[in-house]
Amino acid sequence: MHTSTNQFIQNYVRIYSNSIKAATTVCCCGSPFNSLPVDSIMIRLLLILFVSLFSFTTLNAQKKMTIKKRFKEAHAAIKAGSGQENIERILLDSMALPTTTDKQRAEGYNLCALLQQSQNEGLNMKAYLKQNLDTVKLYQTVLKIYDYTQRSDSVDESDKYENKNIKLRALHRDNLLGGGKFLLRKSQWSEAYPFFDMFLKTCTTDLDSVIGRVAYWATICGMNENNPYHVLEHVDKAIALTSEAERPALAEYKARSYVHIGDSAKWLEILDEGVDLYPGYSFFFLNLMDYYMRHGEIERGLARTDSLVRSDVDRAMYWFAMSMFALAQGDYEKCINMSEECLKREPDNIDALYNKGISLLNMTLAEIDSAKRRVLYRYALEPMERVRELTPDDIDRWGNPLYRIYLNLNMGKKFEEIDKMLEKHFGKSQHSEETKKTPIPENYTGSNTIDKQFVKD
Repeated sequence: MHTSTNQFIQNYVRIYSNSIKAATTVCCCGSPFNSLPVDSIMIRLLLILFVSLFSFTTLNAQKKMTIKKRFKEAHAAIKAGSGQENIERILLDSMALPTTTDKQRAEGYNLCALLQQSQNEGLNMKAYLKQNLDTVKLYQTVLKIYDYTQRSDSVDESDKYENKNIKLRALHRDNLLGGGKFLLRKSQWSEAYPFFDMFLKTCTTDLDSVIGRVAYWATICGMNENNPYHVLEHVDKAIALTSEAERPALAEYKARSYVHIGDSAKWLEILDEGVDLYPGYSFFFLNLMDYYMRHGEIERGLARTDSLVRSDVDRAMYWFAMSMFALAQGDYEKCINMSEECLKREPDNIDALYNKGISLLNMTLAEIDSAKRRVLYRYALEPMERVRELTPDDIDRWGNPLYRIYLNLNMGKKFEEIDKMLEKHFGKSQHSEETKKTPIPENYTGSNTIDKQFVKD
């Protein structure tokens, strides 16, 4: 027994003896101590003490022996090539004990990695012998090897296992990437991501072209599994190192991910940057303009769009945005002019056709002269019918505007057709018999949400 332990016992016995002697002098007549000599009582108490101390020291020794035994069993399982999974679970339980030291954990995690290596070799032998093979399990052993060696390194203060872990990871570097690509091809996004993530987090001397590609795959996995944090983990690296053609879509994924996590400031920042960086990619511009519209920042939107039009006069969506802001301001003539500039470049731009038609309809509300009002309806007819032609199923958009046009131009057959369509669509007639015979009320705005927002009362 250790010297300090002996000294502790001696001190404890001396103190405890004095306490017992004092206690026996005040024992009541019925106490069992009264029938025993003081020395006998002390001997019994000392025996209890020794048993307790022995049990304590033995338990600690057993714990140490248990971990050593587990390590020994792990080595045996690795050598035998069997029983790896069971001993791995036992080892992990030992690693979780608060009494386990970091030194022991470094060795234990290294052994777990070697157990996975043993399983990997067994599965590879199956592949060599052309036996039934669980390919996913094979690749999972590679991911676990990386995981365990990383854990081992994190607690290995003496770096005893560093070189062993580095060599073990290097052995499976290509297989780590292969596992991710295998699962990616099967569209198993959540399962593929950890492989790419681990590959990128353990990069040392890999080429930028390889890193960029893997970062791209990791981002794609994050987007498809609807995990914004996985997207944001590697998207910047993907944007920096992938081809120019792929960057706009990656930037879009980045923007969408910030919306997903509720960071509107970053969302707006990326949109604004994207407008300048990727002018041919409409996502950034249209969403930025939508932001200005929804937040009532019309002048800001106009200023931004005007500067863009000056730099690229042939981009149709810039002219459409100008028409949208003009419509919101109630400047219908400007909206028509901007819509026509857009249509010169994109003749079938549905939104520009719609804005032009709605502006003309709104102008009829302020026109007193019936002949001039009829001319405006005739001008509105062509773009609204074209909207219907291009979006035949979107009756909410073109239904009520065309009803109004056909009614005021006395286009009987077309009016009856649209009236029946609206009645069927909405479940009831849109107007009374009296209304059908007279012009639509001046405050009529239609049923479409956009109509209600932009058509002047």
